[in-house]
Amino acid sequence: MKKPKAKKPNWSLVVLAKESGGGIAPQRLEKIVAGGDLDDEIAAFARRGYHFGKTSDGGLEITGWPRRLFAEEIAWDLAASVVGRRVEVHWTVSSTNDLARGEAARGREGAAIFAEEQTAGRGRFGRTWRAPKYSSLLLSVPLLCPGADVEAEGVMLAGAVAVAEAVCETTALAAEIRWPNDVLVEGRKVSGVLVEGLAPANGQRWLVVGAGVNVNVEEEDFPAQIRDTAGSLSQFAGRRVDRALLARAILRRLDFWWEILRAGQIGRVSDAWRAKSSILGTFITVESAGKRHTGRVVDLDHHFGLVLQLAGGPTRVFAPSETTIIS
Repeated sequence: MKKPKAKKPNWSLVVLAKESGGGIAPQRLEKIVAGGDLDDEIAAFARRGYHFGKTSDGGLEITGWPRRLFAEEIAWDLAASVVGRRVEVHWTVSSTNDLARGEAARGREGAAIFAEEQTAGRGRFGRTWRAPKYSSLLLSVPLLCPGADVEAEGVMLAGAVAVAEAVCETTALAAEIRWPNDVLVEGRKVSGVLVEGLAPANGQRWLVVGAGVNVNVEEEDFPAQIRDTAGSLSQFAGRRVDRALLARAILRRLDFWWEILRAGQIGRVSDAWRAKSSILGTFITVESAGKRHTGRVVDLDHHFGLVLQLAGGPTRVFAPSETTIIS
């Protein structure tokens, strides 16, 4: 005699209890369970590390959740147009960007690849990105470009905007963007975005956008050389930050901005970047082609890069592919 298939957990209990902030009201809870056994549902989630409590009015609140990410929680009811159509969570990988390249080869646009740990994570100019297991969000998404108008630089800006908006939404922290791909809180880097192009195949052009976010990294876990410039969301929020909620918010915002880019509205992305810029109107020093230049940031050109008014008056544009902000 065959054993009956185990009932799939009702992930709406987890997501709605978290996103409501105050738990699920009795009337809504009754609709969600719809004649099922609530105690069985709670027990099934307890085996995964989620814990619930009954409220005084008969509702349900979530009191604890596991350190690890579950793809089902991140994916539940995202209603994604593209980004987040498919969600995977891996334990340890070389790089989520490498896995996303494989998804692109299979034609799976929008697949969101998360990992708890990377052994060869990378940033701009070949820099490494390291994070202790369960402490960060490490994700990559392959995107199919509809035409030549969608450039890697625009996707990088959109990715940074999406992360900054998601951080603000889920933690209420004032996240800013330091051109072109860093997200800062209180002047410290909490996230970086990397976009890599794939060799065109069958007339298609793919980009992979990857992001790393320091969510619950302890200060002592940062390498000594970046301890004064890097930060973690939990440091500034004064509490552990829910990585799954943040992951859902990032996918939603990236999906929104990808639709804007596909519609040819790069100007809207630039406007959003300007609104969150940490350097617009300030004096900075950049390094490009082995030389350093100091000037005031007067604009961001979405086609060419950062616009500086240099000492002496001339204006110069610096491309993100060959420019680093020094100070």
